[in-house]
Amino acid sequence: MLLQRQVRSPLESAVDLTPMVDVVFQLLIFLMLTYRASAQAEIELPPAVYGTGVEETEATTLTLLPLADGAVAVFDGMSTDPNDRLDSPDAIREAVAEGVRQGRRRVVLQADGAVPHGEVLRVGSTVAEVEGIVLHLGVEDAER
Repeated sequence: MLLQRQVRSPLESAVDLTPMVDVVFQLLIFLMLTYRASAQAEIELPPAVYGTGVEETEATTLTLLPLADGAVAVFDGMSTDPNDRLDSPDAIREAVAEGVRQGRRRVVLQADGAVPHGEVLRVGSTVAEVEGIVLHLGVEDAER
């Protein structure tokens, strides 16, 4: 009995790599997404329900609201009356210093959710220049 070898053309012996490339891209996407999620999981912030509130009568409150042009307006107190607007860092420091003179050493920054975090930090650093204050960030109570 004679065995014959079949001769194949180069096209018939090629391996289709398309499924392997698909799997590699899916693995890359999976690893990128899980890496980002695990990096965020390292930060543990306490929920608002465990914090203690600050009495309004014992604190100076500054309210931050976004404006249409992307800037942020800072108001003295909880009102958004244009007469209560603090237009400069000196005005912010003076409002906080006036509160300290009246015995209100706590300062609460209430920022709208649309206010960029960097703006809250900017106002917070301006407020921190006044000596003898304790800075608080206003949060909404977590729903149970």
